[in-house]
Amino acid sequence: MIAWVDRLRDAKPLLLDGATGSELERRGVPCVLPLWSAVALLQNEYTSVLRTIHAEYIQRGAQIITANTFRLNRQTLMTEQLHNDSRRLICKAVDTVREAIESVARDRTVFIAGSIGPVEDCYHPERAPADDVLRDDHHRRIDDLYAARPDLILIETMNNMNEAAIATEYAVQTGLPVAVSFIARNDTQLLSGESLEKAILRIKTYNPAALMLNCMRVEIMEHTLDVLKDTAGDIPIGAYANIFPEQSKPAMTPDDFASRMEGWVSEYKLKIIGGCCGTTPRHIEKLADRIGVN
Repeated sequence: MIAWVDRLRDAKPLLLDGATGSELERRGVPCVLPLWSAVALLQNEYTSVLRTIHAEYIQRGAQIITANTFRLNRQTLMTEQLHNDSRRLICKAVDTVREAIESVARDRTVFIAGSIGPVEDCYHPERAPADDVLRDDHHRRIDDLYAARPDLILIETMNNMNEAAIATEYAVQTGLPVAVSFIARNDTQLLSGESLEKAILRIKTYNPAALMLNCMRVEIMEHTLDVLKDTAGDIPIGAYANIFPEQSKPAMTPDDFASRMEGWVSEYKLKIIGGCCGTTPRHIEKLADRIGVN
């Protein structure tokens, strides 16, 4: 199989999938907090919906599928007395992607990204626990994810510099490629208020395979991409934005989303492009057509 990092050298960008959590909700899976999308791993009928979502993204052109491991951290699982099931659930999430690939894409390469999200709420950096808790949680989760053998580790929606560094430092020691993605409040600051540029520079010291931005509205992310491009240096960059509706306007249509993302690929030389909350297989299909995947 072609290595994921080798594929990043190609002229065309890699197409990441779209949302998992909001797509599960759209299809009737009750993704309630604190487990949120991880609920889909607890009942076979919900796991079947998850597998179908993965398969549809693959059929629409996605080349990277994100395993549903975002909320499978120890702190969250402890609230539901599931912390002893962490490795089993993480392996189940990765295997569910493998099953989807086997069902619809035996003849082409599709990469599996194991997701590592913040220990606490990704929108509330002030809730981040102490460093010893962060290290214990991320180390356990990364060990469990390594056992599931994804193609890469995706540390995503990181809202503060310290937690991103703790997770990245340990993840790169696995030998798997590691991509790190931040969520920012504007073109200069993470949600924590820390400098986006300084955060990127700090993570660069761990030599990640890619640096990315995610889980922001298109209008906000557009202003942050210059910082990412100018600071990342030779490290490949990527982006996957939210498209939730706002009071003044509806959610972005698949055609509008694809057109805007195609522009980003051209302007910012993105090597990875996809969708975050609110995007659907239809959005990814239109984007695949635009960037020449299909």
